[in-house]
Amino acid sequence: MQQTVICKRAQKCAHDKSNANDIRRHWRLLMVFLVWISIVLSAGKEARGGELTGAYTDPSYGTEMTFGRTSHYIQPWRGYLETMPASQFIDGVGIGLNIHPEDGENADLIVQHLAKNGVKLSRIEIGWGSVNWDETGINSDWAGELVRACSKWHVRPVILLNAHHGGPCPARFFERGVTADAPVGSRTVTLDDVSGLVIGRSGFSQLTDYWAAEVLVTAINGNTVTLSKPLPKAFAVGQRVPMATLKYAPFSPVETALGQETLAGWQRYVRLVARFVRDNQAKAGGMTGFDMEAWNEGSFGSGFLDLNHYYSPPIVTYPGGNGEVNMLDIVKATARTAEADLPLFAGVEFGDGFTNTTPWHGAGNLPARFTAINKHPYSGVDEMPKSDRGGVRIDAQGHEDKSGWVPTYTSNFPEYFASAIQTEHVIRDMGPFNEEVYGTWKHGRYYRGADPVWVWCTEANKAPNEMGITDRTAALDLKARGTARFLCFYLNKGVSKFIFYAAAPNDKSLGDTELGIVQSNFLDYAKIHTAYPQDDASYTSPALMVIRRMVAQFKNGLDPTLTLQSTRKLTVNGLSDTHDHTQFIGDGTPAHPNLYNRDVFAFLPFQVNRSKFVIPYYVITRNMRPALPPENYTIDIAGINSQRARVSVYDPLNDSQIPLAIKERGDSHLKVQISATDAPRLLIVDENIAPR
Repeated sequence: MQQTVICKRAQKCAHDKSNANDIRRHWRLLMVFLVWISIVLSAGKEARGGELTGAYTDPSYGTEMTFGRTSHYIQPWRGYLETMPASQFIDGVGIGLNIHPEDGENADLIVQHLAKNGVKLSRIEIGWGSVNWDETGINSDWAGELVRACSKWHVRPVILLNAHHGGPCPARFFERGVTADAPVGSRTVTLDDVSGLVIGRSGFSQLTDYWAAEVLVTAINGNTVTLSKPLPKAFAVGQRVPMATLKYAPFSPVETALGQETLAGWQRYVRLVARFVRDNQAKAGGMTGFDMEAWNEGSFGSGFLDLNHYYSPPIVTYPGGNGEVNMLDIVKATARTAEADLPLFAGVEFGDGFTNTTPWHGAGNLPARFTAINKHPYSGVDEMPKSDRGGVRIDAQGHEDKSGWVPTYTSNFPEYFASAIQTEHVIRDMGPFNEEVYGTWKHGRYYRGADPVWVWCTEANKAPNEMGITDRTAALDLKARGTARFLCFYLNKGVSKFIFYAAAPNDKSLGDTELGIVQSNFLDYAKIHTAYPQDDASYTSPALMVIRRMVAQFKNGLDPTLTLQSTRKLTVNGLSDTHDHTQFIGDGTPAHPNLYNRDVFAFLPFQVNRSKFVIPYYVITRNMRPALPPENYTIDIAGINSQRARVSVYDPLNDSQIPLAIKERGDSHLKVQISATDAPRLLIVDENIAPR
């Protein structure tokens, strides 16, 4: 109506040049009004579009993503929301001790440095190969030094029990000379000396890998030995070749005498290690207590698990047609060892390390003495759709998607294995709901009922150099953000121990651009000093500093008696934004919408005491390399009495307070607008402290 009147007026005035200026003025006013209306309507539409399309938490996000299913949309970690006691965070922070006193690194200083910055756990490997031939002790002075340092500085060690095939058990290493050429594929080798060789235990080493006695001697005829499988590497006449004699044969079916012999040797090893740790803790006179992890990774260095790995063709048959049973046999034998000597293993918790990189064993498969399923949630850099894992793909609506459409984005984030991009997600073990895989593997934290099986992450990290980062400052920043994300997420979602790999880099020439959490200049300092620096600020990595700051917030007012059963349940009743920022763009269909940042907004509550909560929150960006600029979210939290509560936001990366806006206060809820990035900030609510 208004447009019609104005247009008629303009037509009339067009014949009257004296009114030309009035016409132009009216048109300008009209255009301003129309633009203003457009902005208002657009803004209103954007605000409505900035809300979650479903509930923030729904069990189906986890229970429907059964084994074999994948999704770029469904977030299994949003299948449950628990308020963890703050002690779960404080006691769960760990770093693996890949340091070597024999290289001049002062274990005492390094462990002191870790402890000062909030680290409560370490991981120390004492492999079966470190047991002497007579099985009377451990040949590892450096392991003893690490244990003593941990005891002194009250860092609880998780002792890795392992039989890496490079030194799988007590062994003797030596060389022999080759007296005739042996080409690739040979089944015999002629040596200068066959004395001391033991059929089925002695063999040639380092042929395709760091692997002791990889090809075994099965017969001796004069100076010629017959091999258990074709030689994978040619030997030349006159060459000196490495060999080893293993005290025990590789694992084989426990129904056999050979299998029982090796398993009994493993049990003796477990007892020796426990006594070794107890003795060194007693020498240190500090903290006692330790835990044990049975095996490192079932998919790495594990040739010794199966006698058939040493023979071609295979010589043994396993129940079920594979060697998987060996892993559970070793777990069960370890449990029996602990049960047979209760004083030696008092207070020792056990975790199943065979599951670190395999998805099979679950809580329901473990003996009662084992209280943890272990994981190594490493993830690389994947480019979608090229790197899509396939499987039975589930779309945004929860339906099977046979369209073949895959979004385009870079996948590079610590929480990868809590998503459903790959079907082997760790929520299957971390979460409070049960799932059986193939009717055999029984998963779920509470599969055993009131006897929960937690997850230990005994290795994880993100390496800047593997992302192409060569700048030291950028690498340190990325490791700090990754450290905060790993700890806040996993220790809230069902992990009780999170141990980073590792204190030092694997390749020291890469320095701070590699995995090491301890800054390289402190490692250098620890080689030439025996006293801790008076001011360690310049020696403390941003990753360790963020750990120190977060732990301090969780400790402030801590009630250590709180348990998961006694904490107060918080829920997210609403989450919205006004920016519609995305992780990837969909194709415009309901099945393939945009994945918005709000869809991957992590809300991770911890309770400090009866009235205080510390809640890490952040956006789980799918590519963590670029830092996410701050963006605002409005969140409605139920379960908090905020009428007179002090509410604040702390940024542990930058040690700063972040402004926030209280939208609503109530007896049982709090609605607040907060600024989020891709790194955790801490929403701190204390109901007993009135706002300033």
